Amino acid sequence: MEENNNLLQQISNIYIELKKFSEINVLNTIILSGSGILIKEDDKTIEKIYRHSDGKLHELFDNAIPIQCIYKKAKPIFMTPTDEYVNFGIYMWDISSFNKVIKVEAQCYAILSMLKLAEKYKDSRPYLSQILIYYSSLFYDFLVSFMRDETGLFIDVKNKTKNSDEKISIKPNKSNYKLSDQILVYLSLLYLNKMYNDEIYKKYAKDLNIERYPAELNSILNFISDSIEAALSLPSRQLSQFIDILYECSKLDKESENTEMYREFIALLCDEIINRIKASGEVEKGENNFEPVSFYTNLRCANALFEGYLSTGIDKFLDASNKIIKYISSYYNNDLALYIRDYDNKISISIRDIAEMFKLFNYQYIINKDFDSLNRLNKTYYNVIKPSGVMQNDMLITDEIEDIFDNMKVSTKPPVFLKSFRINSKNSIQIKASKYVNTQYSLYSSYVFLNLEKPSD
Repeated sequence: MEENNNLLQQISNIYIELKKFSEINVLNTIILSGSGILIKEDDKTIEKIYRHSDGKLHELFDNAIPIQCIYKKAKPIFMTPTDEYVNFGIYMWDISSFNKVIKVEAQCYAILSMLKLAEKYKDSRPYLSQILIYYSSLFYDFLVSFMRDETGLFIDVKNKTKNSDEKISIKPNKSNYKLSDQILVYLSLLYLNKMYNDEIYKKYAKDLNIERYPAELNSILNFISDSIEAALSLPSRQLSQFIDILYECSKLDKESENTEMYREFIALLCDEIINRIKASGEVEKGENNFEPVSFYTNLRCANALFEGYLSTGIDKFLDASNKIIKYISSYYNNDLALYIRDYDNKISISIRDIAEMFKLFNYQYIINKDFDSLNRLNKTYYNVIKPSGVMQNDMLITDEIEDIFDNMKVSTKPPVFLKSFRINSKNSIQIKASKYVNTQYSLYSSYVFLNLEKPSD
């Protein structure tokens, strides 16, 4: 019993570290990096919020670079000021490294992460909470204004604007719309609309036309309702993501009619995943594609089925998730503290994969009371994640946000989640982190970590 209590305390400490790092990752990536299209200079609302903050968090506010979207990829190293960028904050990232593709998924997880932090800061840091809500609205407005195809569906785009003096030029980024992106936008707006139910956030919302949000929610939901049959044919990775987002919607939405509909949709989609599980427990790629999914997509499918069980109470979803877990667990390498197949001597593991893994460990304990999963989480965090460097400059993290930004003054790199790390285990174990941030992976992972439920007896 004492051993289990000690383990629960260790996991609680890990969650505290991950949540704090996720907070700083979101603030660095969205507020300070400059990795996106700048907000027009005549927007006085942000300046007004900064002015009202009474000097608190001045290091963050003084160096903020207000953006309205987030680029796909950037190198998180502080840029040396030039004549052209002399007025930008001292924590701006290397502008030459920006990949100017703007992903719907990254844009949405930026919104969701900011809203999660806004809730956290509502009483303790009210002006930071206000600015995060305002940014979230601007990010959503960018989605609506610039990231839609001719039919009104949300798509990935690329910024083709050559310089800041030009009118914004946005072009579609080749690929067609993704059904999962539509419901992700819906979740983002659902959360945003919920936050604006609190009167304190309406103070700075006069120019945002937030009154339109309920009608836009209904429009997207009607499209999703009409598309459920199509969703059954999605690849397994997108199908599991669809379930995950529906589960998040069911926790946010207070309309009983809507929550019942979410549960019905979740049950249908979980049944489809079950149809794709092989006798071994491995998941197939698609409805008529019998090839196996990538290894970490199995984890995502197991998580989706856990959420199906939590949402509906249907036991077969729990049984199916445990079947996938049994397959996955056969590849857990105790020496490496990772899931890795014997023939994978060189592998790349993304921060998104790690988020899915930790989410799975968490569900295994919450639902199955599986202490082995917490032991694995503990070992993976301290033996792999921390030394890998994927949490860049994590030594700068302290309890107080103000101190963290002071610490950053003597560094050349911000504390952020890097895209991935590579492991070469052929002769001796070598771990090396990437040099870039993939914002889609980084912000998704932050959102997952911020929502981890603390384990208890």
